[in-house]
Amino acid sequence: MNKMDLSGQTFNYWRVLKPSDGKKYYYDCECLKCGKIYSVYQSTLKNSKGKMCRVCAAKEQAEAQRAVHQEIIGRQFGRLTVTGWTKAKNNRTMYTCNCTCGNQTTVGYTDLITGKKSSCGCLRKDESSKRIEQTYEPMYKKQNKARIDGTIAYGLDAKVSKNSKTGIKGVSKNKKGKYRAYINLARKQHHLGVFDTLEEAKEARNKAEKEFYDPILKKYKDK
Repeated sequence: MNKMDLSGQTFNYWRVLKPSDGKKYYYDCECLKCGKIYSVYQSTLKNSKGKMCRVCAAKEQAEAQRAVHQEIIGRQFGRLTVTGWTKAKNNRTMYTCNCTCGNQTTVGYTDLITGKKSSCGCLRKDESSKRIEQTYEPMYKKQNKARIDGTIAYGLDAKVSKNSKTGIKGVSKNKKGKYRAYINLARKQHHLGVFDTLEEAKEARNKAEKEFYDPILKKYKDK
């Protein structure tokens, strides 16, 4: 860096008076904001990193913040109404807000302005409940309509499970190689018997379906 005489020049709010005694590349400068004299580094003047003394810069920043506070206080963002501001532990400005649900919360400036946060958290809960209602309500209505004598009628026509070892609904094979037939009705499983052959078990299951399922299906169709 070349030494040059900047005396008499003005950089932002700095007026250069003279080179600082015993300090290479430093100049005695008057802060035009407050009138105090400071020793300022040459590159700081030229690249505008420090436009004024730190005290005045802090005051200017505080004024700008106060202007922002006044602009935001009283405004509503979604369900939140800004009532004041405070400083968090990390010295970050946080705005105190009243939510329409009655709760209070604190929110950062960016989250308020961008809409990233527009409630104390109740909005997310309400939307979640609404999604659940939209998803399950039709299912509940369908089930209630199809409930005949404690049994969901449309479930009676369900296909055999892929995990079935016999390929026949309501028939399982035990460890002894026998075939057990059963039928589900009104959330209960009814034992139909144990048979030596798959055909016998299948016949017992079909007989039970005609006895128990057919009347329910007929009521459902006529409903």
